[in-house]
Amino acid sequence: MITTAVPRAPGKLAAENRWAVETHGLTKRFGANIAVNSVELLVPRGSAFGYLGPNGAGKTTLIRVLLGLTRADAGTMSLLGYPVPQHRDAALARVGAIVDEPRFHCHLTGRQNLRLLAAAREPAARDRIGPALERVGLAHRADDRVFEYSMGMRQRLGVAACLLGDPQLLLLDEPMNGLDPAGMAAMRDMILSMVAEGRTVVLSSHLLDEVERTCDAVAIVDHGSIIQQGPISELLAGAPLALQVECSEPGRACALLAGITLGARVEAVPSVLGLEITLPAGTGRDVIAEINRVLVAGGTSVYRLQPVQTSLESWFLRVTSRVGDPE
Repeated sequence: MITTAVPRAPGKLAAENRWAVETHGLTKRFGANIAVNSVELLVPRGSAFGYLGPNGAGKTTLIRVLLGLTRADAGTMSLLGYPVPQHRDAALARVGAIVDEPRFHCHLTGRQNLRLLAAAREPAARDRIGPALERVGLAHRADDRVFEYSMGMRQRLGVAACLLGDPQLLLLDEPMNGLDPAGMAAMRDMILSMVAEGRTVVLSSHLLDEVERTCDAVAIVDHGSIIQQGPISELLAGAPLALQVECSEPGRACALLAGITLGARVEAVPSVLGLEITLPAGTGRDVIAEINRVLVAGGTSVYRLQPVQTSLESWFLRVTSRVGDPE
């Protein structure tokens, strides 16, 4: 008996796929420069995902490749389960994106700009203009011309433009650039509210503190390559444990700790108030207690001993500092 496999429809493939963004071996070259280097990326649906790296690491190029604004040289990719570029139109119908800086007709109002963009979409997009402006906090300035907008307001208008298509996936390139602290907080709350609705938000950024507050998971990219990726909590769980110790004699304390074995490698460095101690990931509380006992028994007064949670920024700097190091 001979059976013939029937290809599944793109919509069925999309519904079955758990990833909002999936790439395998994705590569983009500009001459001798490899801007995207064999990237393996998996972004879960319904998450806020950070694509992190220094300027020039290839973050914007990846977004441009995903959107079809520049052609990949190798690899495969899909958005919302749709293989692209094969089903690019179906995928991009449910994707909103800001690449580089959002650009508008500055002599027109915010509302007029959105009307122009909505005219290129399905009829329902026009009905989303008002709610989108409300969503991004621009309803009261919607009828002002865009040249009167601040950088932060233009960023928010860019997000409103993304919302016209009722996207399931948003790709935002440095969305917090140029924002003051209040603007960053508003953008963060907006992103979290969209994720709470089941949307997926991927933001490329070099603002690590904001990403840590906003995102569930991240990928670290440098020189076009992903170094590590995964949930932030899991990545930081593998980071060394830091202890801040305020004591009477930091130099003496360092000497005391250098001469003992605690079952874990202890790195102690004098600081302004005492010591900065680094312990391996997973170090138990008994080791911390033993450090305190050794210092007190050795005649050093301990005023404060506090474990400090590793931040995404410090972990990022530690990881990227090893890139290119010999094995």
